[in-house]
Amino acid sequence: MNSKKLPAKNPRSPKQTRGHERVTAILDACAHLLVSQGVASLTMHGIAREAGTSIGSLYHFFSNKQSVFDALGQRHIDAIDQITANLLAIDPLTWVESSSQEVIDRMIMPIMEYLETHPDLLQMISPTFAPGQLQAPDVHARIRATYDRMLALRLPTASAMERDAYVTAMCGLPIGLFQVALENSQLKSILLLQEVPRAMKAYLEAIEQHHAAR
Repeated sequence: MNSKKLPAKNPRSPKQTRGHERVTAILDACAHLLVSQGVASLTMHGIAREAGTSIGSLYHFFSNKQSVFDALGQRHIDAIDQITANLLAIDPLTWVESSSQEVIDRMIMPIMEYLETHPDLLQMISPTFAPGQLQAPDVHARIRATYDRMLALRLPTASAMERDAYVTAMCGLPIGLFQVALENSQLKSILLLQEVPRAMKAYLEAIEQHHAAR
């Protein structure tokens, strides 16, 4: 029996590869300058210099500074979306059998570690970000869905309204520390990697104890 040979997939052309690498360099440069100089001092010429590319090449990919911010924001959205997708794929039994510390480690730490290594995202999610706060309703909805799924498994006696309140609290609790971390770079790692998880663990334990006592 003759099998039809499928055509080989074309690898990405050198031109496409170079373009992708240049865009990555531009976004990395923008992220670095956001943290080191602040948004007010950031210019297209500065981004081009930091990226090691010409201003003409920069304008080939991005029409203005806002379009660079938009692409940088989308890169963050895609990364966080992948984290939440991984969380939603975790087996339900894992959430049920895990300790509160293990739940926080699985659920909170990947996002905190991403924020710690991408401090420009802290600026972009701040309401004071001049070009416009980064909006990611789909990612926010997936984070809420992840929290709700975990709580439904661990707190089967909680009503939908109670879970909604708990999820809202879990989403809102870290926001104040995010702002403090943005304003105190020396404490950023401690706040994101130690204090946010500590606060979230204490809250999870409190609501679990509340339902266990009912």
